[in-house]
Amino acid sequence: MRNMCFSLLITVLVLGACQQRTPQNKKVDDTATAMNKSFSSKSFTAPESWRWRSENQRQEFTIKILKLTEDSLLAQYCAVYNNGQKLDCDFNENANIKAAFDPGRKIYTGKFKSFFNSGYGICSIKLTDNSLVWEIVKIPTGTYYAPEKCILNRLQNSRQLNKAQQTDSIMNASDILPLNYDNFSKKVKMSTSTEEYIKNNFNEHYQLSVDASAKLPSNGDFQLYLINNVSGDSDLLYLVTFKGTRFIDGLEIANSNGAETEQTVFSMDRSYKISLFTQDENTKILTATYQLNNTGKFVRKN
Repeated sequence: MRNMCFSLLITVLVLGACQQRTPQNKKVDDTATAMNKSFSSKSFTAPESWRWRSENQRQEFTIKILKLTEDSLLAQYCAVYNNGQKLDCDFNENANIKAAFDPGRKIYTGKFKSFFNSGYGICSIKLTDNSLVWEIVKIPTGTYYAPEKCILNRLQNSRQLNKAQQTDSIMNASDILPLNYDNFSKKVKMSTSTEEYIKNNFNEHYQLSVDASAKLPSNGDFQLYLINNVSGDSDLLYLVTFKGTRFIDGLEIANSNGAETEQTVFSMDRSYKISLFTQDENTKILTATYQLNNTGKFVRKN
């Protein structure tokens, strides 16, 4: 009987001890879960875009946050200068901003570099619910086109960014024609967002990427686009036409190289006659004329 009571007492003590440990384990698990939830709520993995435009609409600066945590920020900027004549951008996902969180100042500070192979500069980024404050603390060596300081507004998603940029690029014929190499940056708003079918067709025909584009008014049942490609020191402009998503024709209308004084420039009048010139510091010589007909073809006239 004594042995039975002793065994029963041991069983009760063991069961009691197990029941006491279970809430402790659950409390630890709940704490870990809460910490993970808190961390996840402040973590950021999907791209989020912010945009600033200058008052004269000739400069645009976007920052895409690729990853954001309590401790660090990874992002990529795109700086458009002089209506797209200069693009400090990379159209692949390639972070050029790496910053750490400063809890005392409640901002992210870190290094950045331009896509012109500049040295590293130092920047600060302050995030609120609806704005992002960008400031260059130390400028990088070499060429860059990011603004010194600006306040960017949140764009909800990449589709909104694409729609905003593409809408900005569409203009009326009376707004832009006649058009030439000297005035196109003032009349045409180049966008760094381009439809995939345009980029794919342009690359297929010219083995070049589309760095910026603008939809121009056409003189027929087709779409007319101005395409910019920056290849090393060369700055190229093309006119291309599409019927829906089908490529019709294209024409290189400008080619400038920063290391050379001679360049190819263009003019296009209200009848869509396109004149190409070779130009240097002292002379400007007509080399060819084309007519854009109502089927979207560039027909050479001389």
